[in-house]
Amino acid sequence: MDWRAVSPADVDALTELLGRDEEATVGRRESGPAVVRSMLAAPGLDLATRTWAASAPDGSLLGFAALHPAPQPGELRAQLVIAPCPDAPAVTAALLDRLDAWAAHDLPTHDMSVTLYQLPGCQPHDQLLSRGWAIVHSSSRLTVALDSLGLPDHPASRAPTVRAARNETDLRTVHSVLNEAFTGDPEHPHPDFEDFHQAQRRREGYNPDLWLLAELDSVPAGALIARDPVDRAWIAWFGVHPAHRRHGLGAQLLTTAFSLLHARGHRTVGVDVDTHNTGAMQAYTSAGMTLLGAADQWRRTYV
Repeated sequence: MDWRAVSPADVDALTELLGRDEEATVGRRESGPAVVRSMLAAPGLDLATRTWAASAPDGSLLGFAALHPAPQPGELRAQLVIAPCPDAPAVTAALLDRLDAWAAHDLPTHDMSVTLYQLPGCQPHDQLLSRGWAIVHSSSRLTVALDSLGLPDHPASRAPTVRAARNETDLRTVHSVLNEAFTGDPEHPHPDFEDFHQAQRRREGYNPDLWLLAELDSVPAGALIARDPVDRAWIAWFGVHPAHRRHGLGAQLLTTAFSLLHARGHRTVGVDVDTHNTGAMQAYTSAGMTLLGAADQWRRTYV
C-alpha cells in the first residue's frame, strides 16, 4: 500500500473510489467527475499538504482524506472516502490519524470544530464514534431533470417579480435577503458581504448572472444563488424573507433559475438541503425536484 497527496490528475481515480463507496453504502453510484473536481477545488484546500490517499499495487485508490476551511468562519471541513476492501479499517484509522494531526495544526482555537459528511451507514461509522465524532445534522440531496419540466424560453416572462442581479448593490441585496431568510441557522451566510462574496467567487461555477432577486411590491423579498460548473448545475443558496413567504416567490425563483440554467446547456440541477427543513423540502419537491439520497453531518470539537 502506498500513500501520497492527490492532484487534479487523480479525478478519474477519485471518481471510481467515490463510486465504490457509494455503491457499497447505498447500492448505486451517484457522483461523477464534476463532484470530484468541485471537491478538489474547495476554497483554501492545499492539495499538496492537506490531501492524503492510499493506493493499492494496481494503482486504484483505497481511501482518501482532505481538510480545508469550511464555509462557516473558524471551522474546518474534512473529506473522507473509503473503498470497501479488507484493508478498510486500517486505511480509515490512518486517514483519521492524519485528519487529527492536520486539525491540531489548522484550527484557529482548540474549541473550534471540524465537520465531515458521510452517507448513512458509512463504513467508518464505528471508528468515527470511537474517536469522538458525533452526528449533529442530516441533509438531503435532490435533483431535477430540466428537459422534463417544460420550462419557458424566456424566464423573465414567467416570473416578472424575479430578476438577475445587475450590479454590486444587487449582489449585496441578495446577501442581505439570504441573511434574513436564514436567521438563527448556523449554516446561514456570513454576515459580512465581502467575506461571503469572496468565498462564493472561489467556488467552481461562480456566476453573478445567476444571483437572483425576487421582489414583492418593489421590496426585495427572496433570493437565490446558482452555480453552473461544467456538467453540474447547482442551487447554492435559496431563501425567502420570513415576512414575505406564501406568495409563490420561492417557486418563481426556482423556475427562473431552472430556465436560466437550461438555457446555458444544463440538463439537471441539484441541491443539498436540511432534511428537517420541511418548508424547503416542500419548495424543492413542488418545483419538480426528487430525492436522490441523504448524508449525515458529523462533527468533532478538539479540546
